[in-house]
Formats: sequence, structure tokens, C-alpha cells
Amino acid sequence: GNGGLSGRISDAIGNLTSLLRVDLHDNDLKGSIPDGIGKLLNLSSLRLSYNALTGTVPDGFSSLSKLEILHIHGNRLRGTLPILALNGNNESSFIADCGSPSDFETPLECPSCTMCCNTLQECDVTEEENIRFELRGLYFMAGILGSLFVVVIASLYYRRVMKLGVRTSHAIRRFLKREVTPGDEHDAIGRESVYSFFLSSSVTGWILAILALVAQGFCFSFFIGGSTLELDSDKDWIYKFVCPRDTDDCRNTSDVELTGWIYFAIIIAVHLLYDLLNGLKLVWRSARYGLSRKSFQVFIGGLSLFFITAMAVFTSVVYNVAISRSNLELIYNTVILLFVNDIDEKLYETLSVINPRWLGDITKEIDTVFCSPPHATQDSDGNTTEEDVEDNPTLKKVKSNQATNEEIGTLIEGIQRERGQMEKERALKEEEIWLLKKEIISIKEEMMSERARKDEEIESLKKLIFTVRDECMSLRGMDKYSTVC
Repeated sequence: GNGGLSGRISDAIGNLTSLLRVDLHDNDLKGSIPDGIGKLLNLSSLRLSYNALTGTVPDGFSSLSKLEILHIHGNRLRGTLPILALNGNNESSFIADCGSPSDFETPLECPSCTMCCNTLQECDVTEEENIRFELRGLYFMAGILGSLFVVVIASLYYRRVMKLGVRTSHAIRRFLKREVTPGDEHDAIGRESVYSFFLSSSVTGWILAILALVAQGFCFSFFIGGSTLELDSDKDWIYKFVCPRDTDDCRNTSDVELTGWIYFAIIIAVHLLYDLLNGLKLVWRSARYGLSRKSFQVFIGGLSLFFITAMAVFTSVVYNVAISRSNLELIYNTVILLFVNDIDEKLYETLSVINPRWLGDITKEIDTVFCSPPHATQDSDGNTTEEDVEDNPTLKKVKSNQATNEEIGTLIEGIQRERGQMEKERALKEEEIWLLKKEIISIKEEMMSERARKDEEIESLKKLIFTVRDECMSLRGMDKYSTVC
């Protein structure tokens, strides 16, 4: 390979039946791959990558039963490759241009490929395409729903055990006693979330809560759909391998380390574990009201809170697997996705500005129905007073959560500033490279001009020599010029 070869590959290569390895990569070979290669039954390695080959791959390739390495990427091949009996032992054994974007409307189809590359010379293993995150997401959500129903059944069973007077452990008795705190349902679902409307009898409130739930679900589904690697179409998935010209093996370019995933887990736990536990707690407590409207309201509220939070966790994991290729990108994408999880709280804040009185009535109704102790009062405009905030631990916790959100916003701004600075530095480097290229071109043009001038001088000297020779030839018979000639 890399021998500066050009032209076409002769079909006569099929007569060299003893060949074991053919390495013609990184040349300027054109035309199609000859059918004769399919006759090289002893061939174990064939590298035709990084040429200008066109057409389709011959069906005779399916007869190469001893083939361990086949690299045909970096060309302009199209169609469908035959099924191959490859004996390769790693992910770089069989590489073709079956990725997207492609030079053609439909990329090369390669059912036997271990790795696919695109026109940007980015590659990824084909096993990733088998990971259908949309399908796994459905299984994940179905598992969540089933688990929550199991929680409800377990809650009903334990309450029946308590009613029958069966002796239970001290821990269970203490847990069941503590869970009957009045008004705890409202605090668990979130006093500043539209999901709290599930605890009310307001039809408008229920509609708003359902709309927020659907909006968050659709947002997360878009991210999950973009996280699946589909080699024949453009998705958000970022290819993480490159296949250099000077080696047989491809290299993983992802810089995501264990440290990045540890920080990811910490951010997810800090931001979402609270909602997960509260959603689970609400589902458990829904059974204490028996078969009643209150039980249904608490169950739906807990189900919604736990479901959308679990979906946020799943989406954060799969989307970062798909597009994060550095620790910084991992943290950045996680923070962005967490904002989607706050849609219900942002909608509540918007409603508090648009119609604070209606919001106050909803809050009072929920506190009354679920036997809540007195909470913060509101002034004539529906705003909470400072004295109530100081006296109420729940509102103090809300202010603390707001401070946490502000810290996250500051972190995002810092990341964006750093990213902007990196983009500026990259632009400066590109400008320097462009100036260097321009200078090189100018020097090359000057050299070409100087060479042309030298060629003209040489031609003039040749003409002068020929003229002198002709004059000498004309005076050859004269003795006084004979020494000159």
C-alpha cells in the first residue's frame, strides 16, 4: 500500500491463486474491483481502502472462505456486498463505506461488516446498530409501570397485615406510622410543580398537568430516537472511530473516561433521586386511602413523577452514549437534558405570574383535602410573604432548590463561555492555517515564474549557439576562421 500506484486492477490477478495477502491501499486506483479476485481462494487479507474504486463488489467475494481482513472503505462503491464467511477476530476485520453521510443517496449495504465508515472518514462498529434504544426505552418504561403496580400490591398487602393484627417488625410499624403525616403528599409531589394539580379536582389543572407530562415525554422520546445508530440515515449519533491509512486497526477517539461518568452519576443523583424517591413514596401511600378518588389522585401523581424522572435518567444515559465523546460534552449534555425535566416547575412559575389567585385556590384545595397543616399564606396578589418563608421549612427548601438551579445555570454559562473561547481559538488557528496555505501558494507561484524565466533564458542561449554554429559552418572553407569553428 501507499506506493503511488494508479490505473486499474487487472482481472488477470485471478490467475495468482497462491496469493495470501493483497495490499493496495492508499493509492490512486480507479475503475471497478475485478471479478478475478473472487478466484483467490487462499486469500486471507485484502486491503483496497483509500483509492478511487467505483462500481459494486463482485459476488465472487462470498467464496473467499479464508478471508480474515477486508478493507474497502475510502472508495466510491455502491450496491450490496455479498454475505462473507469472515474469520476476523476484531472489530477492524471488515470495513466498508456503509455509514452515513454517504456520497450516494443510499449508502453501501454491508450485512457482514464489522465497522462502517462515512464520507467524513468517521467510523463505528456495526454492533452498535443492533442497540435499538427506542425499543429498549419501551421495555424500560413497561418495566417501570409493572414495578409500580407491584409496589401498590405490596402496600395493600402490608396494610391488610396491619389491620389483621399480625405481628410485624418494629421497622415496618415505624415506617407505616411515619407515612401518615398530614399534607405530605403535596410536599412529595412538589408544591411548585404542575403535577401537584393531580391532587386537585380542577379539570383545568389536570389538563395542564397532563400537557406538561406529554410535552416532557415527547422531548425525551426525540432524544432517545436520535440516540440510535442507523448506518443508512443521519442521526445524532457521533461516530467514535477513525481508521488511519497506515495501520490495519481502527482507533477509538472517544475521550470519555470513568471520571466523567462518575460526575454524571453524581449530577443525576443530586438532581433526580429526590423526585424518584418521592414518586415511589406516593405510589406506596396511594393504597392507604383504599378505593377512593384520593387514592387515584395520589397514585396518578406518584406514577407521573416517578415515570418522567426515570425517563429523564434513561434519556440522559443513552443520549450521552450516542453523542458524548469527551468528559466536558458528557456534563454539558446532562445539564441540558435536566432542563427538560424542569418543564413542570417552569410552567408552574408561569402560571403564578399569569393567574396567582387561581393557583392559590388550587393550593388551598389540595391542603384542605389532604389535611395539610397551615402553610404559607399569600397576600392580596397571591404572593408568599417573607415571614411565612422564614417560619415554613417547606418554603425554605424551595428557596434552596431555587439556589441550586441558579448554581446549575451559572455552571452552564461557564461551560458555554469556555466553549465559545475554544471556538474563537479554533477560528484563529484556522485563519493562521489559511494564511500559511496562501503564503505557500504564493511561494509556489514565484518558483514557477522563476522556472519559466530560466527556461526562456536557456532557450535564448540555445538559439544563440545554433546561430554561431551556422555562421561557423558557412565560413568553414576560410582558413582565417577555421580556428573559430
